[in-house]
Amino acid sequence: MCGIAGIVRFDDQPIGRRRAEAMLTHMMHRGPDGYGVSEHSHCTLAHTRLVIIDKLGGSQPMHTPASGSANNAQSSDHGPLHLVFNGEIYNHRTLREKLSRLGHRFSSDHSDTEVLLLGYRAYGNQLPKHLRGMFAFAIWDENKRELFMARDRTGKKPLYISRRGSELTFASLPATIAAGYDEALTPDPEALLTFLQFGYPFGRSMLKGIDEVKPGHWLTVQPDGTTRTERYWRPPPISRTSTAIGAVDSVEQVLDEAVAMRLEADVPLGCFLSGGIDSSIIAALAQRSLKARGTKPLRTFSITHADAVYDESEQARAIAEHIGSDHTELRADPSDMFADLEHLMQTTGEPTADSGMLPSYWLCKTARPHIKAALTGDGGDELFGGYDRYRALALLAKHRWWLQTIPRSLVHGTEARSRRARLRRLLDAAALGPDPARQYGGMIHLFNQEQIGSLAPELIQGLAPEMIYDWPDEADPVQAAMRWDLAHYLPYELLRKADRSSMAVALELRCPMLDTQVVDLAGHLPTSVLMPDGRPKGLLRKLAARHVPASIVNLPKRGFSVPIGQWFRDTHNGTLSDYLKDPVLEELGMNPGAVSRYIQEHTSGRADHAHRLFALLQLSIWGRWLRQQHDGD
Repeated sequence: MCGIAGIVRFDDQPIGRRRAEAMLTHMMHRGPDGYGVSEHSHCTLAHTRLVIIDKLGGSQPMHTPASGSANNAQSSDHGPLHLVFNGEIYNHRTLREKLSRLGHRFSSDHSDTEVLLLGYRAYGNQLPKHLRGMFAFAIWDENKRELFMARDRTGKKPLYISRRGSELTFASLPATIAAGYDEALTPDPEALLTFLQFGYPFGRSMLKGIDEVKPGHWLTVQPDGTTRTERYWRPPPISRTSTAIGAVDSVEQVLDEAVAMRLEADVPLGCFLSGGIDSSIIAALAQRSLKARGTKPLRTFSITHADAVYDESEQARAIAEHIGSDHTELRADPSDMFADLEHLMQTTGEPTADSGMLPSYWLCKTARPHIKAALTGDGGDELFGGYDRYRALALLAKHRWWLQTIPRSLVHGTEARSRRARLRRLLDAAALGPDPARQYGGMIHLFNQEQIGSLAPELIQGLAPEMIYDWPDEADPVQAAMRWDLAHYLPYELLRKADRSSMAVALELRCPMLDTQVVDLAGHLPTSVLMPDGRPKGLLRKLAARHVPASIVNLPKRGFSVPIGQWFRDTHNGTLSDYLKDPVLEELGMNPGAVSRYIQEHTSGRADHAHRLFALLQLSIWGRWLRQQHDGD
C-alpha cells in the first residue's frame, strides 16, 4: 500500500526533478517506510512505500531490464520496464509460479510488485485480467516510450490523471498532482454541481483538468501523447434462473477463500468490527482461518461513541466474544473534529459530503499503533442489497400508484433517521413519476434542484431534469440501483473515503467482500436470492446466522456514522458558523443568505440539514485549501 506519482512528456523538454520531489513530499503520509524517484528521459516516477509484504524485496520504483531471459514470445518487445504500484495482489504466489514456468526469473522472494513487473512483460495489457487484488499501477516502457496504467475492478485504489500541454501527470490523490504544478489549480464548476447533487464528483476531481482512470479500465499513453482506454472487466449478467438452493454455501465458499488470501502480511494485521453483518462475517471467517492454521487469534477493533444511538461497541464486543478474537475498543474523540478535517483536506485536496469520513479516520488513527493492515466489510451493501432505498424502489414499483396520492405535507420528520422522515422521502420519490432512475435520484440526492437553485443559482443553469446518470438497462429497478451504486457510489464515495481516511495514517484496508470471485457471484444472483421477501441483505443474514449470535443477525442496518447533526446544534455550532460565514463559500458560488438559512433551520430544530451543512463545511475547508495553493503556502 503506497503512494504513486509520475510525469510523462511528449516532447524533448526535460522534466524538472523538483516537481516530482514535490509530489513525493506531499504523499509521504501514504508510505512512510520508503521512497524513491527515478528519471527515464521522457518519464519521471515517484513512489512512497508502506511495507506490508516482502520488507526487503519490494522497494520502488522497481525496474527490470529489456527481456532476454524469458522464453515467452509475447515478452520480446518489452523493456526496460519501470513500475510504481499501490495495492496488494493476493494471487501473487500463483502468478509467480506461472511466470516462472514461462521462463521469467525473479530476484525477490515473495514480492507482489515484481510479479506485476514480469507479468506485464508476459501478458502486456492483458495483465489486469490475471490479477486478484486491489491495485493502481503505472509501467513505463523505456524503449517504446509508452506508459501503461491500470486500476482494479471496483476502484479500491485511486489513480488520477491530468493532461496539460505536452505532458501527462498522474498520482494517487488530486492534491499530489496539484503539488507538482507551479501554478494553482481551479475549481471545476461541473464537478462542484455534482458534489452538491450527490456529495461526491463521480469519476473526476473537484479540480479542473484532473480525472480518474475508471475502475476496471487500463490506459496507455503513446509517445505522441495519444491515449487509449479499454475496459477489461464488467459485472456479470444477472441470472434469470438461479434459485436460493446452495446460494449460502456458494457465498461462504468464495468469501472464505477471499478472507484467507487477505490474511497474508509480514506486519501486524487485524479486522475492523462494527457490529454489523458484513464485518461480523469477515471477522468470523478470518478467526476460523487463523485458528485452523494454529496461529494467534485475530485482533479486532471497534470504536465507541458517547451517544448510545451511534455506539455499536456492545454488539462488536458480543461478536468478538462469540468468535474468540482478541478485541480492542477504541474511543472516538470529536474534540479535534475541525482540525482533523483540515488535516484530511491537506492530504487529499478534495471534499467529501460523507461525515462518515470522521469515524473512519478516528478508527484508523487509533488502530494504527497496533496494526498496519485491517480487514473490513466494505462492499456488502452494494453487492448483497443492504440499503433501505433498494427496498423502497421495490415498494414504488408495486405501490407508487396510491403512494403518490398521499399529501406529502401531512408527513414531516425533523430527524433524518426517523420513520416519518423516511416515509417522507418515499412519498417524495413517488411524486417524481414512474421512472426508477428519477425515483432513485430523489432518494440519494444531497441538495435537490430547487435547493441548488437558491444555494448556487449560477450552477443550476443547464442542469438536466434527471438527477441520475448512466442508469443501467435492467428490468428490475433494484438490480439497476445496485449496479449503479457498484459503478458510482461505491468507488467514488465509499472507497474514496476508506482510502483517504486510512492512508492519511498509513494503514492498509483490505476488502474481502470486493474480491473478484465474490463480486462475480453476487453480481450474477437475482434480487429474489439476494433479498428474499424483499429483506435487505437477506442472503448474507443467512450466512451470518452460521457464525454470529442470532441477536446480531436480525439487527437493522445502522451505518458507520456520528451524531454530526447534534454536534452542529450545540457542541460545534459556533465553530461551524465561523466556517460557513467565510467569504470563500461565496467565492465558490454559494449564496450567503441560503447558507445562513440552513444553519438557522437546523439549529432551531425545524429541519435536519446535518449532511448539507457538513457538505458546506467541507466546501469551506476546501476553499481555504485552494486559497493556500494560490498564495503559495
